[in-house]
Amino acid sequence: MNTTRTLRLQVVADLICPWCYIGKRSLDQALEILAGQGIQVDIDWIPYLLNPTLPSEGMDRRAFRTKRFGWDNALAMDARAVEAGRRVGAPFRYDLQSRTSNTVAAHALVRLARAEGGAKVQERVVDALFTGYFSEGKDIGDAAALEAIATAAGLAPGAVTRSVELHDDVRALDSGIKAAGVEG
Repeated sequence: MNTTRTLRLQVVADLICPWCYIGKRSLDQALEILAGQGIQVDIDWIPYLLNPTLPSEGMDRRAFRTKRFGWDNALAMDARAVEAGRRVGAPFRYDLQSRTSNTVAAHALVRLARAEGGAKVQERVVDALFTGYFSEGKDIGDAAALEAIATAAGLAPGAVTRSVELHDDVRALDSGIKAAGVEG
């Protein structure tokens, strides 16, 4: 008798965190192994805002990273992420990135995906956001980029507009996670 068990997992992440992207790819590999053992995992992606004070339109990537880390240090950090990503199938194309995106709208889209399509649609949106930002250089704070990601992942047109009402929920979830002691 083959019995499938379902586990519930909450993952706290920011969609512009390279280590979260690497972690997601590692988690994808673990999920394949678990599925082979008859274990399904229902993942709920919980927002974490690494840069809660970033302007809603984001910032020029080089200016942001120079201010936050120093440019040479930022380049060294990027190189470490690229190497770690290579090992787990998380390709980085920093040469395509021009913006550091504010992620509130992207996280709201992730919450909407969960509400409208469940864990599977949410997973597709999360994957497309990570891939879009890190591998394709998309500004995941841009409404048009988010709408394209949403519809490609299976959400009905107008998802970004519908997700606007979830921006305050994203900020509240982020605050709750930080109040619980989770740090970037």
